[in-house]
Amino acid sequence: MPIKRVIEVIHAPELMKLENNLNSTEEICTLTHLASVSSDLITCLVGEKIGSGCYRTVYEYNLDKKYVIKIEPLNTNCNVTEYMLWNEIKDLRGNLAWVKDWFEPVKWISPNGRVLVMQRTKSDYKKAKPKKIPKFMWDVKDDNFGWIGNKFVCHDYGQFYNFIHYSKAMQDVGDRW
Repeated sequence: MPIKRVIEVIHAPELMKLENNLNSTEEICTLTHLASVSSDLITCLVGEKIGSGCYRTVYEYNLDKKYVIKIEPLNTNCNVTEYMLWNEIKDLRGNLAWVKDWFEPVKWISPNGRVLVMQRTKSDYKKAKPKKIPKFMWDVKDDNFGWIGNKFVCHDYGQFYNFIHYSKAMQDVGDRW
């Protein structure tokens, strides 16, 4: 997805912050074409590989171990989907406030959508996983969920579809855990 399209889709305040910090997008391009600077930035930010899926690889975030970095080499829009969905649900109130408790929070997305920073979840095999989860979650497998404190959340929701109906209807997990 071209940078202009991502800006239109997510109204990237992150890009404006970046432009303010570096004077212009041209300066960003100049910096990223310097191989040594790019390598230094990557090794500064990207820590140990945690895992990978079909479209993305997840790494520890070196600057704060409470977060992960998801890198999406191909333009599949999984990062953008997670960013947009989190922005939609993070401020839900009233009867829908419970929805955000099922999702791992997004902290930041790069202007082109290829890099996403999210809060890190943990696996805890001692904790009992819920027997039911909301019906709007469709890619239900153990690898897509984890714990943030006492909350069991989905940390891979890049394949969610738009126009989710947030009903309180639940589905049985069965033996998917």
